[in-house]
Amino acid sequence: MENKKYFKDKKSKLIFGIFAGVIFGLALFVASPYINTIILAVIVSYILQPIYKFLTKKLKTKKISASILSTALTVLFTLVIGALLIVAVVNIASIVLEQVNNLRVENNTTVEDLKNALTWFNNQMQILNIPVEITLQEIITNIKNSVSTIANNVLSAATSISSFSIDALFKLTIFYGLTYTIIPHFDKIINFIKNIIPFDKEITSLYIDRTLKTAKAMVWGMLLVALGQSLIAGIILYILGTPYLFVIMILLVLFSFVPLLGTGMITLPIAAIFIVGGQVWKGIILALFQIIVIGNVDGILRAKLIPKDVRMPIFVSFIAIFGGLALWGIWGLIYGPVGFILLMTTIEVIQKYYIPSTKKA
Repeated sequence: MENKKYFKDKKSKLIFGIFAGVIFGLALFVASPYINTIILAVIVSYILQPIYKFLTKKLKTKKISASILSTALTVLFTLVIGALLIVAVVNIASIVLEQVNNLRVENNTTVEDLKNALTWFNNQMQILNIPVEITLQEIITNIKNSVSTIANNVLSAATSISSFSIDALFKLTIFYGLTYTIIPHFDKIINFIKNIIPFDKEITSLYIDRTLKTAKAMVWGMLLVALGQSLIAGIILYILGTPYLFVIMILLVLFSFVPLLGTGMITLPIAAIFIVGGQVWKGIILALFQIIVIGNVDGILRAKLIPKDVRMPIFVSFIAIFGGLALWGIWGLIYGPVGFILLMTTIEVIQKYYIPSTKKA
């Protein structure tokens, strides 16, 4: 039987290209509420490829069984971590509320120094005829009110998350279903994308490989940095005799995702509590440890995790991360760097492939 060739003329190719583009655009528009879930499923499927290939080759497991096992690992990891975080957040908020309600300022050298400093400040304000007077009791009251409000809001949010909305359940189902579907067909999907993009295979592979590597590095980077900072902070907090160590470490994992300040939003207030409570050296040691050691874990681990071909200059990384956060929230930690690595890849393609081609022409 003779093989029939289709789309021989340019007109039919153009019309079909427009038609296919419209269909893909419509599908993307319909799926837009779940685009973050879809992208996360693709990234997780890419991360799980080594495990999937190990299961299929080394253990002689069928592809469908390997996909089930790989997805089961994802389900177990996400559900266990999610449950631990919710329980920890509820416990932390409850403990904070209890401690804040029972907060008392005891007389000690540090407190007396603070009172003297406030008295000096108030005297200076009077000399300058500025009607401002601050007392230590007012500061404590404001701190108690602020912390109580935050803790109550966190408690309400954690309670609402634990009740699980229909939308969250649906997104989780989509995520697990897509992960199970994509894992065994990941290489085929990548090859299909490479074939439909009208660039040379070398250029297309460059874009796709760097996009996947950057997304994988950012996801792994966020998780490992969070765990690393929490573990290191937990060690120094244990040495200093800090109570509620486990829940504080869980809180450190959560706050490590916050750029710039990160774990310092937890450790520095604890250091301040040490100082106010008269344990000055403990507070100073913790504050210095946060600035010198814990705060630098991020840069050290990311430098090890991010492949050389997707690393960006530090100022570009700041723009990518903070710009991404401003536009897409927490997802910007992935989208921002991916967008900028695509930009840098485009510049490289122009220098290596596009300009030499135009010169030859």
